Amino acid sequence: TAHARELAAMRRVLVHAFPARRPRAIALVDVGAREVTTFLDDEIAPALRRLSEYDIIGAVGVRALLRELGVDPGERRLAELGPPQKTLQLNRRGRTLRITTALLVQGSCGISRPFGDERTMGEYWRIGAQAKLRRRLEADARSLYALYQYGRLHGCVRLRWGFLDEMLPAPWVHRDESTLYHLLKEAHERQLPLEVVVGSAPGCADPWARARRAFVAPNAWYPPALLADEQGYEISRADVQLARML
Repeated sequence: TAHARELAAMRRVLVHAFPARRPRAIALVDVGAREVTTFLDDEIAPALRRLSEYDIIGAVGVRALLRELGVDPGERRLAELGPPQKTLQLNRRGRTLRITTALLVQGSCGISRPFGDERTMGEYWRIGAQAKLRRRLEADARSLYALYQYGRLHGCVRLRWGFLDEMLPAPWVHRDESTLYHLLKEAHERQLPLEVVVGSAPGCADPWARARRAFVAPNAWYPPALLADEQGYEISRADVQLARML
């Protein structure tokens, strides 16, 4: 649709800050360019002026963070990257799991340590280890980017914990945006193969390095249901990190 094309063309930026209250360091991720840039202390204010170039600003606790940074989003769309729900009941006795952003990154993107330890990062700041702080902040921002892109592809994010493997809606994805479902449907109708990246989130430098060919296998009840590799083995749709038509 025209709205889907309009959404796809929007310039998007993700903001990650340390600490979330009274930030001393921020990372900006240009989603389209897959570029992460970090800024410390006096560099922050000039960097924030760049946000005016974007149509969509995403962050965990996006409204609160922009208030902390003194940024008025104006007419820009805001993408909330925090968990769509706080807890999940595990059993009838009322045992609950607290859902965190880290848990969703691990489940969706296969990144085992998505975010740095706040105390360690605070120590980096205290002793002036700026290079270490920037590296960790950049890694944290890449984890958020991986989660954001997984959500855009699937329209949801994956929660995996113990026996649990559930999909939760990604609040930053507009219902008109094109997702993997739409791509598979089109590939099925046009009988075209796909290129997919499966498993853990790809690196930003060469995201298609691990790409492999895949095919939509029609299913009598619910096309397109199955995705298969060149040997005919099923690829779990939830494991797909990137997909495009060939």
